[in-house]
Amino acid sequence: MTDSVRFVDLPKQYQDLREEIQQCLYRVFSSGSFILRQDVKDFEVQMADLLGVEAVVGVNSGTDALFLSMRALGIGPGDEVITVAHTFVATVSTIVHCGATPIFVDIGDDFNMDANQLEAAVTPRTKAIVPVHLNGRTCDMDTVMQVAKQHNLVVIEDAAQALCASFGGRQAGSFGQAGCFSLHPLKLLSVAGDGGFVSTQDEGLAETLRMLRDHGQKTKEELVCFGYNSRLDNIHAALAVVKMKHLPQWIDRRRAIADHYHEGLHDIPALWLPPPPDGESQYRDVFNSFVVRTERRDELKQYLGEADVEVYAHCATPLYHHERLNLGDWDLPKTEQISQEVLSLPMYPELTEAEQKYVIAQVRAFFAE
Repeated sequence: MTDSVRFVDLPKQYQDLREEIQQCLYRVFSSGSFILRQDVKDFEVQMADLLGVEAVVGVNSGTDALFLSMRALGIGPGDEVITVAHTFVATVSTIVHCGATPIFVDIGDDFNMDANQLEAAVTPRTKAIVPVHLNGRTCDMDTVMQVAKQHNLVVIEDAAQALCASFGGRQAGSFGQAGCFSLHPLKLLSVAGDGGFVSTQDEGLAETLRMLRDHGQKTKEELVCFGYNSRLDNIHAALAVVKMKHLPQWIDRRRAIADHYHEGLHDIPALWLPPPPDGESQYRDVFNSFVVRTERRDELKQYLGEADVEVYAHCATPLYHHERLNLGDWDLPKTEQISQEVLSLPMYPELTEAEQKYVIAQVRAFFAE
């Protein structure tokens, strides 16, 4: 039995992989190869193969994956980009930094974009759709792509939390012109800090992204545009390659933990749970997070904290409620409701069975009072 559960325990993962990681770091430091060397190329090739896409371009964060994709696809002043307000601010800030205007549609019960609302949000100024695959679950990409095709819109997938999640047998990040991923420490595949990458089926777009991430250089002797300094470091790429070998078993483990949570909590009427891992044939969820909902969210959060169970209420405020962001007023009832109810339980591959049982017992104890 345990009496303390962390939300995520990165040191546990390091201890499991310590020998592999130390060998990896020794090799990189010994070679002195730090920027856009073979480790980055190896990562890009292996990740493209994993996702079933033409190319992957490593960048320095998931945020820059979004921003550079938008710049490469010509999104700028005067354009509107349809997305959601129940997401991390980077989804929207990158639209704003390109000079475009974010247009919000509501979400569904799975926290993702309600694709059935897209059609009504399209205007003559609409340039792109940015679906956000939240918590390890994809959006309804059939409907998203249908609307995009009908109106000739760009699709940029914010897949930061959905590496290896799939819809209809296709991987997140393989539907639109670009898929944007994060390698942040709280993601399914992480590095020692920030990192990210873009997936694409378009080699021409990949080449543009390679120039934009490296100061606009096509070669060391040829500058073709004013770019940015947004390169994935070799150390991070090498770490990602080490961890990729373990990614399938980590995802299986996350799905098993989600199943355990579901078995232990599904009969609590006041608690909404995400679908069980094998509950819906079109979706294969990877559970970057295990997010529950309850009208008593704040009370439950406090109760679990006092029981030494670390939990978080992510996306608890719709982005348009932050007045200084000047995003306008929006009528999004499901976004409003869900933002007041979400709570993320501990979810990571190293979470022990005893820790899972303790979390379940404490949640059940709260609702039994």
